[in-house]
Amino acid sequence: MRLSHVVGALLLAGLLAPALLAAEGGAVKWTSDFEAAKKSAAEQKKRLFIEFTAVW
Repeated sequence: MRLSHVVGALLLAGLLAPALLAAEGGAVKWTSDFEAAKKSAAEQKKRLFIEFTAVW
């Protein structure tokens, strides 16, 4: 019986962890100015996420 409590607690923690981590993050600030994005990424020591799109 005790093992089932431990397993249940671990499962619950595993299911709740992603939700708690997501709640800590802020909203993403998107920009279309590449130079400003490079500067901001360098200041924050983060990588850039660049999305290319096209209308066919």
